[in-house]
Amino acid sequence: MSSTLISALAARTRVLVGIITIFGLLVGSAASGFAEAKAYEVVKYKGKAGGLTFALDYGDGYAHASHLKVTEAGKTTQFMLDESGEMHFVPKDKRGGDKKVILKMAMDEGAPDKIEGTYVSGGKTTGFTLHRK
Repeated sequence: MSSTLISALAARTRVLVGIITIFGLLVGSAASGFAEAKAYEVVKYKGKAGGLTFALDYGDGYAHASHLKVTEAGKTTQFMLDESGEMHFVPKDKRGGDKKVILKMAMDEGAPDKIEGTYVSGGKTTGFTLHRK
């Protein structure tokens, strides 16, 4: 091969490597934009009362991201916020029955160290306290 041909191939290779590098940087920086932080923090709470176990994942900064689980006699029911604008939870699954959980806090309140609440199932009301973990 002639030296002119080798020089031309080397120049093309450098250009191609430069293009690939720039493309990689652009794709990498665009992808990092998708990994932005959430606008809220998940704060975990746990509590027990009357043979029931309560576990709350509270969306501090976005209460609608909150989820609650109640375990009774080995069976866990998952709860979500209702549409009342209060911290009232109803079963996610319709088979959850007439159960509901009411937390004594405002939706826009920061994450306190403890939360008082009531659990209502089958006409029976049980008070409980959740503690921040």
